[in-house]
Amino acid sequence: METDARWHHGRTLAAGQVAEFKVWAELVRQSMGGLHVFLPLRDMGIDGVVHRLADGAYTPVQVKGRTELTPAGQVHVTVTASSLHDDEALMVCVLIEEERLGQMVLVATEAQFRELAAHDVVDGREYLTAAFELHAGGTSRWARFLVERERLAERFGSAAGLFPVRAAANVLALDRGREGFLGEMEVVRRLAEVEALNLFRPFPDLETVEVLAREVDTRGFLGLQVKTAGWDREHLEERIYMRRSSFRPFPTTYVCVLGWDRVAGRFGYECLLIPSEDMVGLARAEEEWLVLELQPGSAHHRRLDVYRIELSSLGQSVEALLAAQR
Repeated sequence: METDARWHHGRTLAAGQVAEFKVWAELVRQSMGGLHVFLPLRDMGIDGVVHRLADGAYTPVQVKGRTELTPAGQVHVTVTASSLHDDEALMVCVLIEEERLGQMVLVATEAQFRELAAHDVVDGREYLTAAFELHAGGTSRWARFLVERERLAERFGSAAGLFPVRAAANVLALDRGREGFLGEMEVVRRLAEVEALNLFRPFPDLETVEVLAREVDTRGFLGLQVKTAGWDREHLEERIYMRRSSFRPFPTTYVCVLGWDRVAGRFGYECLLIPSEDMVGLARAEEEWLVLELQPGSAHHRRLDVYRIELSSLGQSVEALLAAQR
């Protein structure tokens, strides 16, 4: 397998990038939005995280793509042994055939890949290689891990028929784009200060979770929806809105509310970190929206005091919540 290992070592990243986005597109298309994809803000060995909305489960994924078959008609996927960090993460190995993925896709956990792959050492580095053909059945050790391309979402526990089709809602005219973006980036910055957290963003941004944190050692997940409540002298009362049709409360999902001082151009010293399961009882329903009223410029948040933390401690608070999942 030495030739494969050297080929892998010198290959450009272009094929891998194409493969990743084709896999993400297939998962979203086949699940009709039941699976959402989060991409990393920092490369720590995981290409993406797939969020299954039916039960809130998160699955870390590595995608490996090839653009041609070997003379024997096989797909050879070679990785460095040191690149596999999480036994439960899924390896999705594909062949790119012109504008689409190959007919069959290899899906196995990292532990299974490590166990079944051929091992080779080149220049002191260990490489693992999977060699498989693009047809179902057969006696190959990889046969049971091959999935038809059109059934890839089912491997992640999702299919279009599992999710109800929601009627289109009247959109409430709200222009909070700039302040909302500032809030999301501030949360990312605060979480990035914690070395133990790997951060992901959803693409596209269509669901409750807008920032996903993964604890590197425990591999636990915690998702945040970020809301920014701006205030000035004329607007001390503020509301935040969450679309009821897409809001999905889970124990691993929290709502983080930041206050933005429009006059001073800075965030308040405190923020709210609210379990999403509590939000339904705190907010009121208003047509297609959950509405939470608060006073971002005040020292008190009425019923919300129990959720108030210092903004400077947000990263440590998220880390503590992840530690409590153990």
